Amino acid sequence: MAELIRLAEAARSRDDVVAAGNWYFHAKRRGVQEVMEAISALLPELEQVAAEGNADAKALIGAALLDRGQDLGRAALLFAEAADLGVVEGKRELGFMLTNGIGMARDPERANSLFLSAAESGDGYAAFNLAANYYNGVGVGRNFRQFSRWLQKAAELGIPEACAVLADQMSEKGKEEEALELYVRAAESGHAPAMFAAGTRYRDGVGCEADPVQAVRWFLAMLDRGNGDGIHEAISLVSSMTTEQVIAAGRMAGRESEAQLLLRNA
Repeated sequence: MAELIRLAEAARSRDDVVAAGNWYFHAKRRGVQEVMEAISALLPELEQVAAEGNADAKALIGAALLDRGQDLGRAALLFAEAADLGVVEGKRELGFMLTNGIGMARDPERANSLFLSAAESGDGYAAFNLAANYYNGVGVGRNFRQFSRWLQKAAELGIPEACAVLADQMSEKGKEEEALELYVRAAESGHAPAMFAAGTRYRDGVGCEADPVQAVRWFLAMLDRGNGDGIHEAISLVSSMTTEQVIAAGRMAGRESEAQLLLRNA
């Protein structure tokens, strides 16, 4: 997540407000809520760029309005304008509003058309939304083959939620090595439940050799998402680990101070 912020700030420093906004929103989708202040600071410049006809800026302004729950009618209009000009984020977000009836009447069939277009253009979140609608029969008949197709596509594009769902499926089929790989991919993108799943598998040696360092790493990493559910698990492991192992786990998680605290309380 720090790399996403770095990319956003680099774009901001060269006055590329659209690229900066896209990187900030990418970070937000990965769970970094603190970026909303930075996005708010960009809005006046985005408004100026949008007024000059920049469709990507329109989609970003719409996303900011949608996130705040403000002026949803304008958000929908901005997304529609961006979508008409081929901006995949506009298609995806307008589809989201149509699916859920946010700021407009529900139209899940049109939403799926927008998701499909965006997904075919390489938008992973649109692929995941389309998969969910096929699974739940929203705007289309339930179709598990299409659900699996678009879930796989979303996972290939690195969407953490898709990786986690696909990992659950692999685990149910007994393909634990594949499941662990997917959980780790989701965990690396900030998905807290996948961090916990990866931690327990490394602890228990499911799909891998038991590795307490990796286990504690992921249990501690959950704190980045404001989730302390892994702390008890980490405490249980520390008593059987060396000081060097615990410090290594903390370093990998970016939580060295918490690792030191675990050692003091072991």
